[in-house]
Amino acid sequence: MNPSYSHELSLYQILNELSPKISPLTVNFSIFQKIIQGLMNCCREQAIQPTLWVKLPTNPQWKVEIEQYYQEGLADRVYYCSIGGQEPSNDAFSFSFSGINQVVLETSTQLQKEYFFLLLSPQFCSLIVIQEMAVSSPEESDSNKSLKLISSFVPEVIDLVLQELKQMVTILDSTPEELRANAVLTFPFPSQIQAPLLTSLFQSQLKQLGASLTPTIPIREIDSKLKPIHELFGSDDDFLMNMTREMGVPLTNMKTALRLLDAMQNKREQRQRYLDLLKRECDRQNLLITGLQEFIQLNHPLEEKDKTVRLEDSVPGIVSTYQAIAEEKGISLGYTIPAGFPAINCPNAWLRLIVHHLLHNSLKFTKAEGRIYVQSALKGQTIELVISDTGVGIDNSDIPHVFESFYRGRNANSPELAGAGLGLAIVKQLVQRCGASISVNSYLGKGTTFRILFPIASV
Repeated sequence: MNPSYSHELSLYQILNELSPKISPLTVNFSIFQKIIQGLMNCCREQAIQPTLWVKLPTNPQWKVEIEQYYQEGLADRVYYCSIGGQEPSNDAFSFSFSGINQVVLETSTQLQKEYFFLLLSPQFCSLIVIQEMAVSSPEESDSNKSLKLISSFVPEVIDLVLQELKQMVTILDSTPEELRANAVLTFPFPSQIQAPLLTSLFQSQLKQLGASLTPTIPIREIDSKLKPIHELFGSDDDFLMNMTREMGVPLTNMKTALRLLDAMQNKREQRQRYLDLLKRECDRQNLLITGLQEFIQLNHPLEEKDKTVRLEDSVPGIVSTYQAIAEEKGISLGYTIPAGFPAINCPNAWLRLIVHHLLHNSLKFTKAEGRIYVQSALKGQTIELVISDTGVGIDNSDIPHVFESFYRGRNANSPELAGAGLGLAIVKQLVQRCGASISVNSYLGKGTTFRILFPIASV
């Protein structure tokens, strides 16, 4: 491995010479982004907190993406690289977290046309490099530009590339101390990738690339796809059985509490306990009725002007309405919704319901001193909305069922957390009717993240 590098750094050239048997792939920025997301999802699933070296397009969506990864605890440290004088230096582009370091590299004509994502951890390491094609069509948008991609998971190769990269760092007052001391890594490079980790990595890549191929439903077709309410639950019998059972439980509990309250020998503490039970069951009954009303309203026709919405016009206001509740519970609630994103194929009323139910869930299952965060990012022809929390999490056996009507997971069985079991079922129906997709990642004791990919509204 003794390639002859040019006087100007080109990671693409170095990696290509170190890995001569690997043919480059032709991709666009959207696929590049999906590959990165697959890598990070694998790290999330395997509880790996890697060190990252990245050089990404100057579009603010990439900054939001990296901040999101770091905020969710997916990265131990991030070195966000730019070419001298190329990256905007205003406050709008500065990062909010001290673990994300902006690193300036020496000017390189070749590296200006390249972007990379370097992941380092004791378990595995990877390097993805893309280079803009020499000739591209002037009609091509940035998101659809043709790019050459080359990658490696070989530790020896990645170590050599990292050494070359560190030689290009321009030492400034803001340069992290560990870069000055050439002590970036506190762990050795892995000798090999374990089979379970490789399987998880492969599955994560397939999921991410598969999500980008999910067909979307034009908004004009939404009304024609509405189903009768009972079909949302299954057959007529299933609907009636589930509804009567759910309505019967709180009524039975309330009758029992009233009968016990009528007994004069009850002590004050016992009477208070029965009164609390009555209040709780009344709330549960009210939630059930409200949920059924929301299901019925799904069949109401939509006015044409209400069929699209911009996240920036709706989500911040919804989050703000929950600030007082979050503060009362001692929970930090925040959001990052960049301005300027296109409208999505989702009515404003439906988007509000989706965010309402997901925030309500997060607040219910997050304890004091926890955190809930809402953010969005542009993903090719879709916009991703992410609602994450540091709550109690969802058991793996419950995750496949969380969107089913009247289903309650193990963490929702306590009286204080019991609900109607309709909130996430309503979310799933609304998301599907917008031609969107929703996924959930959760770990017990660490929190839950819901991700929704909305199709961009056609102009």
